[in-house]
Amino acid sequence: MGQLFLTSLESVALLIVMAIPGFIVAKLKMINKEEAVKFLSVTLLYILQPFVTVNSFLNTDFTMDILWNMLAIFLFTAVTELAILYIGKLICHPIKKLDADSKGIISYGGAFGNLSYMCIPFLQLLAPGRHELILYASCSCVIFNLLGWTVGNYAITGDKKFISLKKAFFNPPTLSFIIALPLFIFNINFQRFNLTGIANVFSLFANAVGPLSMTLLGIKLAEMNMKELFLDYRTYIATGIKLILYPVLGLVVMLLMSTFMDIEPIRLNLVALSAMPIANNTMMFVSMANKDTGLAAKEVMISTVLSCVTIPICIMLMA
Repeated sequence: MGQLFLTSLESVALLIVMAIPGFIVAKLKMINKEEAVKFLSVTLLYILQPFVTVNSFLNTDFTMDILWNMLAIFLFTAVTELAILYIGKLICHPIKKLDADSKGIISYGGAFGNLSYMCIPFLQLLAPGRHELILYASCSCVIFNLLGWTVGNYAITGDKKFISLKKAFFNPPTLSFIIALPLFIFNINFQRFNLTGIANVFSLFANAVGPLSMTLLGIKLAEMNMKELFLDYRTYIATGIKLILYPVLGLVVMLLMSTFMDIEPIRLNLVALSAMPIANNTMMFVSMANKDTGLAAKEVMISTVLSCVTIPICIMLMA
């Protein structure tokens, strides 16, 4: 247990170290921050995330056990995100100082974790070569997008016009999952066919998600006013929900699941999913709705900083 704590602490620390170059070049004004953020965001979403998904499938042999575990990941992600979204609303409702917009942003932040840009790199560092873990993480990203574009977006805006079923299904992570799934089922993969060169290319793209996502975080952190970042009480409500309540609920759901299935092959995924800080796309959805982007950015930053402590603890206690 102590070794697992140290290994996960090292993995989180390495992720944070990756953010330093982006922070430095942004602070030194060596780049146009707005253009750099846009470029990195597009690269991560439209290029690297699909490579992560397809690479994990093409490096894993199909078994029915893995398929059932994928379904369990789908169920766990949906149940915990929806439950925390509702719990967040209950927590925010009696706080009179919070306006409706803040309540929606806090509720969304508490329910949706940084699965694509932190959970996947974290698992890559924590368990290198374990492609099935990344496969399961890609499954959770599919549910994350389906719920984020629908009930999540509605939680932020309170307006059904912002619900987009089209974008919920037609986004890079989901489309790459749909493309890779039949290849996986029919065992059309790098294990069966000797395509070393192509396999190496896929691996290089897939492994780049960690450095680039952390570089993006560093650039965004350089834009923040440090005093303002740490003094907004609203960010601690959202962070508390995401980093404390979500893992507790995750543990409860894991215990329930363990009564009717063997969760050991997916336990690390379930714990990591539960422990992740607030998702980067909170800022995107809030911006699209013309809400308080400052609050969204501070939620993401504060929760990411504090998760350096909470993620290893969750891994130690729950994995």
